[in-house]
Amino acid sequence: MWIAPARLYEETRHTLRRLRLDPYVDLFRGEHLGFTPTAEAVARWWDLDAVAKEHERFLDRHERVLRDWERRTDTPEEDAYRDYLLALDSWRHLPYTDPGLPARLLPEDWPGARSAAVFRALHRRLRDAGARFAGVPEQHPEQ
Repeated sequence: MWIAPARLYEETRHTLRRLRLDPYVDLFRGEHLGFTPTAEAVARWWDLDAVAKEHERFLDRHERVLRDWERRTDTPEEDAYRDYLLALDSWRHLPYTDPGLPARLLPEDWPGARSAAVFRALHRRLRDAGARFAGVPEQHPEQ
């Protein structure tokens, strides 16, 4: 048995199909039926304050970088490579740290959606130019 956040469903389904393991797997969605309200229970199950601090650290470092790129009309490859690599390195552990809970179960000022939006925007803006600087062949178009 493997338990994962529902947000990993599509990725998991795709991976299982690609590996031709899908005939051997059943996927389910569950719901919390415990005695404690779910919002209170998740605060016990995960250290949401620590996860929020990780998102805030990402935002402190990269939100300003995104704003700077949004003011630019050019995308120099070397600059794009540097800023994308730094953002990617800061971001890469967050999807594994953050349980991806629905907004209704998170504190009202949860920074996770904002940090994800900043990363997606940097990714869209910088990935291709940074890859060209690094000599990486063109990737398929983003979906």
